[in-house]
Amino acid sequence: MKVAIVTNNGKSVAKHIALAKKIAFYELPEGKLLDIIENPIAKKIKDENIKLNKESEGNRRLGTGHIIPEFLKKNGVDVFVTQRFGKGVKDNLLNLGITPIIPKSHTIEEIIEMLKENLKKGEE
Repeated sequence: MKVAIVTNNGKSVAKHIALAKKIAFYELPEGKLLDIIENPIAKKIKDENIKLNKESEGNRRLGTGHIIPEFLKKNGVDVFVTQRFGKGVKDNLLNLGITPIIPKSHTIEEIIEMLKENLKKGEE
């Protein structure tokens, strides 16, 4: 199972999908870090020199609801973790067979351990 987590520092989950600097990819059940890459939305903001006003998430018109689910599907992701999901992103993830998760913990290490435990319980 492949898990993607939005992050700014590689240690905790970012608050906003579109504004997160990176996406970390993990393989379960091992919990192995596969890669940490630049978030395609952050790259778009930088490359296109987009000025972010104080618009609320979902009103920034960055295309996050479509870009991120398609990007994750292309990368073989099964589970996507962030602190919150807009309805569009969540619906598009589910339509592509990707499970959205909002964890209680914001520490990536704890989230990976929780997912590993849940997998073990599912196998019993």
